[in-house]
Amino acid sequence: MRRYRIGLLGVHSAIDYPQSLRMGAKNTIEEAGHTLVTIAELIPYHTLQHAEAYLRVACTIASRLDLDAIVYPAGCATAYLRGDSEAALKLLQILDPAKTLVLERDVEGYRCITKDNAPGMHECMRHLIEGCGFTRIAFISGPATSRGAKEREDIYFQEMAAHGIEVEPSLFVRGDFGGDCADVVERLLDNNPNLEAIACACDLIAYTAYEVLHKRGLAVGEDIAVTGFDDHPRSAHLDPPLSTVRMTSYDYGCMAAREALRMCEGLPQEARVISSRFVARNSCGENAYGGVELIRGMLTRDPFPADEFVSIMMDATLTMAGPSITCHFREHMESFFGKVRDAYLRHRANPSSDDLLFSSQDLAALFEQDYSASLSLEGFHSGAITLLEALLEESPADDVTWVIQQISYLHLRVARLLNSASQADVLRRDKREWITFHTVDDALREDRNPTKAYELILREFGRMGIREADLFLLPEPIEFMESHGFALSDELKPVGRLARGAVEVAEHTGTVMLPNLLERIVSRYEGETECIIGGVVAGIELMGIAAINSGALSDHDQLMVYLNVGFAFKHLQMIATEREMNEILSQNNLLLARQSTHDEMTGLLNRRGFMHQASRMLSSHAGRTAAVLYLDLDGLKTINDTLGHDVGDDAICETASILVQCLPSDGALGRLGGDEFVALVFADGQDQVNAMLSKIQEAMDVRNATNTTPYELSISSGSCLFVVEEGVNELPASLMAQADERLYEMKRRRKASRRYADEG
Repeated sequence: MRRYRIGLLGVHSAIDYPQSLRMGAKNTIEEAGHTLVTIAELIPYHTLQHAEAYLRVACTIASRLDLDAIVYPAGCATAYLRGDSEAALKLLQILDPAKTLVLERDVEGYRCITKDNAPGMHECMRHLIEGCGFTRIAFISGPATSRGAKEREDIYFQEMAAHGIEVEPSLFVRGDFGGDCADVVERLLDNNPNLEAIACACDLIAYTAYEVLHKRGLAVGEDIAVTGFDDHPRSAHLDPPLSTVRMTSYDYGCMAAREALRMCEGLPQEARVISSRFVARNSCGENAYGGVELIRGMLTRDPFPADEFVSIMMDATLTMAGPSITCHFREHMESFFGKVRDAYLRHRANPSSDDLLFSSQDLAALFEQDYSASLSLEGFHSGAITLLEALLEESPADDVTWVIQQISYLHLRVARLLNSASQADVLRRDKREWITFHTVDDALREDRNPTKAYELILREFGRMGIREADLFLLPEPIEFMESHGFALSDELKPVGRLARGAVEVAEHTGTVMLPNLLERIVSRYEGETECIIGGVVAGIELMGIAAINSGALSDHDQLMVYLNVGFAFKHLQMIATEREMNEILSQNNLLLARQSTHDEMTGLLNRRGFMHQASRMLSSHAGRTAAVLYLDLDGLKTINDTLGHDVGDDAICETASILVQCLPSDGALGRLGGDEFVALVFADGQDQVNAMLSKIQEAMDVRNATNTTPYELSISSGSCLFVVEEGVNELPASLMAQADERLYEMKRRRKASRRYADEG
């Protein structure tokens, strides 16, 4: 079977709705044997600043990956964009319609699944009005920019009007879908002392209403009714359980995953709408839960239907769990309740025994497994108490005290377990957050050694619980804040990977093509059913791409990881750029220094360079005999006039080369300009100087005999011997003048000799 890769966009958030949407998609795709690829949008959740730019990065990356299908939650994108649905649909155009499934919006040209909030909301309002007889009903809506909030509040007003109930202005208020609206609930209660019920646009708002009512000493379901919307996992385990409209993003994620898989298989669309329904529990004064009666009926059956009871407890305890977690936890739950049954039977055989149905050791063993967000200890507690209450009603009189003791023990042990779990979670969270915020600390100390820095970053990933990770750099950072979009390179440079605790850092140069990225990484993530891919950003620049498995990190921690790595990438790039610029500057300085002291054409020292080199020789060789040589290329003017200046330049360069070969290497040799050369050499006397000059002329004679150029080389020379005096650090001008005079004297003698020969 081919393993499909389903992309999910824009749900990498700390908010409950996108989290459970992703969990539903993940579990469904995992159960079918495929892989979920979450594209992290990295939006700063506290401000939503530049949300469109971050979403554009996510959409662009998704469009370039080799995904089999892409799920685009348009409602989530609209919420991130502060209700700007046009901007959300504009971003959708980046994606290929042929393999994109749109959620929460009906968009022409795309497969779409929409939500129908109306049925459940109508049922909720009719339940409050017709079922409970309430007329003073308030509504706490969501933000005015939210389409879902608008739909729910419209039905509130419709049903109130349909039942002839006037809605006073003070009964309608706006809250926050995140639940941060305690002040709104406080004002609502202050302005409406005769309030009978509060209908909330989402469960998180309802949770806040519970907290405010409890603080005021008001009982939910008795003094004031409360309803929610969404059926969040905690809703069934509140005290009292919350009556709500079931429209869970988890179910939506499951449906989206199934339709995405149908798209991959080339099948027609099956589901187009997810519909809501009202779930009555106890928060409006209902007696709809029926848990005690259900279990009492089970207790009367012989044998006791253990499988049915374990299934009930599984439903109460596990939320948003995939099949692998469900099967694993069920084994532990069956073992646990086997011990509970044995303890109960021992008590029935010997009522005087001190057997505990729920021992601390057994509870700890049941919950020591890491089931992450899939487990609700509160839900287990509620189900177990229901069992004991059913036992209490079915027990003979002499067992009542014992059952009451079991209830008390269970309350105490679960409270301790919750407290212990809470403390452990805080410690783990604090540790992870500390590591997360310090991901790049050690790496930045190695900024002169990028390979070591990348290795340290990946090792920190391992400490955070990440099992698999790959880091890639773009050839050049890209500014991604421009509203018109940006061009994303296909080439990525791999800088390192984490594979089951082993860190590999790319020592060699090479590239990975972005469309082939999934083939490179997903195939390695053996046993992983979710891969998270996101752009690594630093300020306004996209630096690279990171791929990780979620591990033990929360969505917020994953965001911090990406931002920290972006900061590290930028810092390392700046250090590398600084080093590169310093090297270029150093090379340029060396070049400028050479140009200031050397003749460009011959490579010999120029006048300035020669004088500097001569000064160094004289300052460190006091007492030695030295000679200044003036050398002049004969006939350069004739060569230039008859053969051209380029040929004349060649003659100068040939002469320079012969001088370098024939003069001692521990001396100084320079070109003063034109055909004039100067040298400073160490010599024991004039004979040694003459030998040097003869060697030069001999080399030229050999050259003339073997070279076919239309000119010959010869030089005139003048020399001046002297003893280097102590403290002298520059070549005296008088010595150079003497050598120069002797050069011209030699030239005059040669001219006179040639004239005498011509006259003879």
